[in-house]
Amino acid sequence: MKILLALILAYSLFAGTYDDNYIIEDKNVTKEATLDTFMYGDFKQIIRFSMLSFEDDELNEDNATHYDKIVQTIKDYTAKGEDIRVKIIGHTNEPTDDANEQKVDSDTYANAIQNWFRYSLDSNTSKSFSRDFAKDIQDAFVEDGIDEEITVLEYRGGKDMAYTDATTDGRDLSKRVMVTIYVLFPKDIDSDKDGVFDSVDVCPGTPRGASVDSRGCPIDSDKDGVIDYKDKCPNTPLGVSVDKKGCPLDSDEDGVLDYKDLCPETPLGLSVDANGCPLSKELALNFQTNSDKILQESYSKVVEFATFLKANPAYKAQIIGHTDSVGKAEFNMILSQKRAKAAKAALIAEGVDASRLSSKGRGELDPIKSNRTKEGRALNRRIEVKLSYSK
Repeated sequence: MKILLALILAYSLFAGTYDDNYIIEDKNVTKEATLDTFMYGDFKQIIRFSMLSFEDDELNEDNATHYDKIVQTIKDYTAKGEDIRVKIIGHTNEPTDDANEQKVDSDTYANAIQNWFRYSLDSNTSKSFSRDFAKDIQDAFVEDGIDEEITVLEYRGGKDMAYTDATTDGRDLSKRVMVTIYVLFPKDIDSDKDGVFDSVDVCPGTPRGASVDSRGCPIDSDKDGVIDYKDKCPNTPLGVSVDKKGCPLDSDEDGVLDYKDLCPETPLGLSVDANGCPLSKELALNFQTNSDKILQESYSKVVEFATFLKANPAYKAQIIGHTDSVGKAEFNMILSQKRAKAAKAALIAEGVDASRLSSKGRGELDPIKSNRTKEGRALNRRIEVKLSYSK
């Protein structure tokens, strides 16, 4: 008999109640369970537990350890952040087919005696008891810190017997509650609205509107180490050093970015060309023959050069005087020195600091044209300037 009871129990626990085709009947369940149709979906995991049996309408004391295990399992899953539902289904022993059958059977004395010994729990009472059993477990869960919102209550009356109804003991063993945990798949939520669901988003909290990759992480399109939504200078060439805003560096602050600067470390205060190199400047002054006086038509060049030096305080200028080959070489050397000093004095008069200027004469030693022609000699009577700066 015990073997038969065990076989009937094993079949009854899982046949119809927990298979995928289990049908919820509205008249046998609470309103909450009727509205919750999660049992019809796919689940990440389903955890089933052995029954919690009731004796004298209370949870059997022998089930205390098993009950604690169920509670701890529920808490473990919620602590891991799993989205779960806990199905609590109450059951009782099998009811009779109600008063109508008893009335008919009682027409004879023998049947009346039989009905006196008959187990006569009716359907409504059976359903009520099964609900009470399920509600007791639900209330106990809540007292033990489980959120009632994740529980779903059902009651089945005597529809799913655990043991045979041939004996009183068998009927009493059907008074039980079955608990099952359903672990739901993560919901497709995109909290930061970047187009990547939270379940696969490696970079949550991305600012709204930022471009992201398939993992939900902000993109760095130009590979400069600054992500696009922070990059004030997109499309920086690969390998170029940038600042925290993603903009190419200009280390010497000459207005030419480092990756384009052919003359890095130019001192601050020098004007540079498009390549980042210091600008060159000429001072072409004309003098009368045998004279160190600057011709009036050349003086505008003095003003222009003085303006350049004042705008570029890092420059120093060496003024070099030259002559043609007419006359004695010694005289020409002295004359060239005078011309250089005259140019220096003119620049100082225009506001250039004297400490930035030096002068010397080269006489007729460095002609740029032939001294055999009038035109050549005129070009050789000149002032040259050599600019220098300290790095």
